[in-house]
Amino acid sequence: MVAQPSQTIGEIMVREVLYVQTGTDQEEVARIIQRYDFLAVPVVDTEQRLVGIVTVDDVIDILEQETTEDIYTLGGVQSGADNYFQTNLVTVARRRVVWLSVLLITNTATSAVIRSQQDILQQVVALAAFIPLLIGTGGNVGAQSSTVVIRGLNTDEIRIDEGLRVIRREATAGLILGLMLGVVVTVWAYVLQGNLAVAIAVGISLVAISVLASLAGSTLPFLFQLVGFDPALMSAPFITTVVDVLGVLIYLNMARFILNM
Repeated sequence: MVAQPSQTIGEIMVREVLYVQTGTDQEEVARIIQRYDFLAVPVVDTEQRLVGIVTVDDVIDILEQETTEDIYTLGGVQSGADNYFQTNLVTVARRRVVWLSVLLITNTATSAVIRSQQDILQQVVALAAFIPLLIGTGGNVGAQSSTVVIRGLNTDEIRIDEGLRVIRREATAGLILGLMLGVVVTVWAYVLQGNLAVAIAVGISLVAISVLASLAGSTLPFLFQLVGFDPALMSAPFITTVVDVLGVLIYLNMARFILNM
């Protein structure tokens, strides 16, 4: 329609056509259309024969479906296509109980760590008061790192070959966050307990836990991607559980060292 009347089809045709195959993942098709601002992309079979097209309208539905699935996975919930109010409550519970059961079992490791350090907790009861603060903060830091990395992997903003760079960046961010929060919590712990050694143990532990949480939150999604799993499976609840176990271990051993016990 816009070519000159004297031009031939061979002069105006695109010879190197960008296409997708029938077996291409729908999320990859959506990324291609988004990357090149296509209105549609041709679909061919294994013999390079045209079998149809995927339009930008289809992509909107695909992106919504994939985003919903990722959000469900990040929350540790099995996704479902049914409307929320049309889904039986038993089905809702069944979709959620799997992850909760896994997390329940793994959380027993935190209890085991606390039991193994029971002697120091009995001698310095004040240490127990700060366990929820430390593991809660560590879990939040890890969840932030994992969310950024998982979203970046899903949108191709972060590539798998940039893993080390991203992990270093997140570890540095965790260190900065830990130092900022560590100063605040050290002062706050001293005000609450009046014990400088306990306050220092809490502050230093928070710095270490923040770095650990950032490393876990940024590293584990890359590992899942490398072995062929969806990075979203390394969801915030799972990372929080890992940080809880290791965070308590770091905190109580740090307190034992500082208090010379």
